[in-house]
This record gives sequence, structure tokens and C-alpha cells, in this order.
Amino acid sequence: MRETADIVVIGGGTTGCAIAWHLARGGLRVRLVERTRIGAGSSGASPGIVRQYYSDSALATLACEGLNVYRHWREVVGGDCGYRRTGFLTAVPISEEQATRAHVRSLQAMGIELQWIPAETMRSRYLDLALDDLAGAVFEPDAGYCDARATAASYAAGARSRGAAIDIGRAVRRIVTEGGRVAGVETDRGRIDCSIVVNAAGPWAAALGKGCGAALPITASRQCVAIVQVEEDDASEALPGMSDRCAGFYLRPDVPGHYFIGSLRADDSGPAEPDRLDCSMSDVQAARYRNRAARRFARLTDAVPVGSRVSFFDDTPDGNPLFGPDPRVQGLFVAAGLSGHGFKFAPLFGRAVADWVSTGTVCQRMSAFKVERVLA
Repeated sequence: MRETADIVVIGGGTTGCAIAWHLARGGLRVRLVERTRIGAGSSGASPGIVRQYYSDSALATLACEGLNVYRHWREVVGGDCGYRRTGFLTAVPISEEQATRAHVRSLQAMGIELQWIPAETMRSRYLDLALDDLAGAVFEPDAGYCDARATAASYAAGARSRGAAIDIGRAVRRIVTEGGRVAGVETDRGRIDCSIVVNAAGPWAAALGKGCGAALPITASRQCVAIVQVEEDDASEALPGMSDRCAGFYLRPDVPGHYFIGSLRADDSGPAEPDRLDCSMSDVQAARYRNRAARRFARLTDAVPVGSRVSFFDDTPDGNPLFGPDPRVQGLFVAAGLSGHGFKFAPLFGRAVADWVSTGTVCQRMSAFKVERVLA
């Protein structure tokens, strides 16, 4: 006798688990199927940065809502997502100052809490800062980071407590269709019949889509983060998170004296095969990331590399997620190709899928992510 469910969610990352949680809250028979373990893919190595400033106002609004969920996790979801408030700076070059300040004012008017910090104020806070070509920065006081694995596990536990089945160590081989619509999934432990499938399988979503006549332009890119330790004197204020496209790096603090440093340069990433991912980061590469950040903050000059996180992004051609019903197969919903944005938006993605199931439509603010935009 075959297993049945109302909805099968493929993929146990943060996005898939958030979707399962929201669907289970709605009383649906949900089965989440994960080929290895919860948070084993890109979620497991994510720096977990949560912030809300984007040049696109629609994305900023979504990120703001996501941040609010992480800030109030225990009340909204339960369990622990590991949220830590550190603040976050987005560095702004002199050439972009006026446009940025105008954009900040417009986002503030929408209720998003941001501050413009001039260069001279930044220097007074961070005495070792090299301003160079910076006019200042956009500061988000409530931004910070979470533990991405704990977040996914918390969502999964909440979904299970509401009746969802969580199948760990079970691989989906193909999405089964009959007459142009979803009929179930075939796994390595047999078939599960259902009328709706949510493909949240990260880079593996492309092969699953292709197998049911709904190919997706998703590729994987290797991403590295260096972890460094630094001696900070009592006179220096600890650094918040920061994104600095001028210098080509981002960072976030961790435990005292430790920082995660990643790259914002395309040539530091390359094609990846997630099933055969090299999870090592060379000392040379770690030193290059550190030196890049040290040109902005002198305290990092002698920072000692003490670890790394190596993972991958599931990328789309335009760098935005694929999120919405696939018009080629009735009952197939895509939540993949997250391009590094997935963690910030996961709470909103989960709610939007639940709304789609109940109403048949996806909210307008998600329209930038619709699948149709990448179809020939």
C-alpha cells in the first residue's frame, strides 16, 4: 500500500522546513522528505546573517518581515534560532551617497529602522577604520545573525509537533506527474501519492524539475567563509556585521574576538558539485579574505585564521530566487534557486506557500521571484 499526503515538501533546509511548518499549522497532511539530514545542504554552513537593507524596496520590505520573525522567534515559532543582535553596516562609496540617503529616507518612511551614519561618525566609533572612498554607511541596529541549523531544526520540530511527517535519509528520485499535473513522488523507499509538491531541493531542484518536464536554470557555486581570531583592546568597539562592496568583503562577529569573513567578488566563487563538494579552504584563500577586510579595519591585520565554512549557493541567472507555482505542471511549486537570499526570506516563503495552498494565488510582493520570468 502506497503512502499518501496532501503535500510533499522536498528538501530539509531552512526554506523547506519553514514551508512544512506553515503548512502543518494549517492542518494539512504534510510530508517533508530530506535525502540526508535537516540543514545538511547550504543551510548547514550558512553564516545566517539577517538584515533588511536592500536597494530594491520590495526586497527590503520582505527582509524586514523576516528579521522580525527571527527577533521574536520563541513567540512566533518556538524553540531557538540562535538570533544574536549585532547591528549591520552597509558601506556606501562617495559616488552613491546622495542616492543612498534618499533611499534610506524612503525606507524609513515605510517603517524600516535604518540610520545613515556619516564617515566621520563611523571613524569615531571604530578607531581603526580606513575611510578611503566611503561617504558613510547604512546602519541597521536590529540586524544580526542566527544559527541556521538550529533554525531549520526548530522549524522541523514544530512541523512534526503539528502532525507533519519528517522523513530523514530518504531521497526523492523523481516527481511523478499524470496528465500534466502532480501525482506524487518516487523515493528510494517507495512512492508517496500527493496532489502538491513543493520543490525546495536547492541545486538538486534543477534535476527534479527536468525529470518531470519542468527544467529550471539553477546552478551551484562554491562559497567560502574564513573564520579569524583577533586580539581586540578594551578601547575598540567590537565590529558589527558589515557589507563592503568597495573592498569586496562582508563580515559578521561571532563569539568575542572571532569574525566570519566572506567575499563579495565573483572571482572568489566558481562552479560546484554539491554531491562532491570540497569543504576545505586553503590558508592562502583565508589570508586573502582577511587581508581584504584588514584594509578597512586595521585590527584584522594580524588576525589568525582558525576555521572556515564552505558551502554553495543555488543560483539563478538574475540572482533572485525562483518562488511560485510552475505553470508547466499543475500542483508543482518551486522554492529554489535562492542565490544566497534564502535564509533571510525563509519565514516569508513558508507563509506564502501556505497562503497559495489556501487561496490559489501568490501575494503580489513575491512577483519578482515568479518562475515564469526565467522560462523561454
